[in-house]
Amino acid sequence: MSMHVSIPRNKKGRDFIVGDVHGHFELLLAEMKRAGFNDTQDRLFSVGDIIDRGPDSLSCLGLLDAPWFHMVRGNHEQMMVDALLGKRWPSWRRNYGRWTQGMAKSDLKTWAKRLAETPITMTINQGEFKVGLCHAEPDGRNWKEMRDNPGSAEPMMWGRRVLHRSKVKPVKGVDITIHGHTPLKKPKWVGNRYFMDTGAGQGGPLTLRKISDIYAEYRDFKALNAVFSK
Repeated sequence: MSMHVSIPRNKKGRDFIVGDVHGHFELLLAEMKRAGFNDTQDRLFSVGDIIDRGPDSLSCLGLLDAPWFHMVRGNHEQMMVDALLGKRWPSWRRNYGRWTQGMAKSDLKTWAKRLAETPITMTINQGEFKVGLCHAEPDGRNWKEMRDNPGSAEPMMWGRRVLHRSKVKPVKGVDITIHGHTPLKKPKWVGNRYFMDTGAGQGGPLTLRKISDIYAEYRDFKALNAVFSK
């Protein structure tokens, strides 16, 4: 299992990040077009769960071949890996994986192996700040410790504890962290953790934003809080 990769700064263009796509490939293309995405210099990061639920999971898997696309593994990718390469989630193909009907088993295993190579966590260098990325939520407060700990993989793909807390201390080792997994009516900050799954898999909108805009939002919010706390 790949745990972590570090991504260097993009010196040519902009970095975008998208919430859980869940097979809605055309919706993703529309959001990229709206943002003016330039595949010769911009990059797109994904919080995972690019497959299942929606109409075109196979095209979403094809994003793995795009040099400008980078993703962390979501729980739906992990279910596919476990169902096809392991002994867990035998019901995945009957439920979420119905889109695989008619596909050759050898092709499915090839895609599963590709997904098994995707990291659980990612640290993205943005020059003046760093971003920690995992699908569901951080497992604790120390980014370096959790990203290097195989025991943190499951909660970082499946966890839903942080969103239920009103006050949390910030994750150390990165400036902000970004996640999907739990559908929300709109993106939400919990400390320096940003949750951006707005329910595309359940008929809601797909959120795609520049990473620099997300950080600026946090920086301004933090500065405002500092003023009012004096």
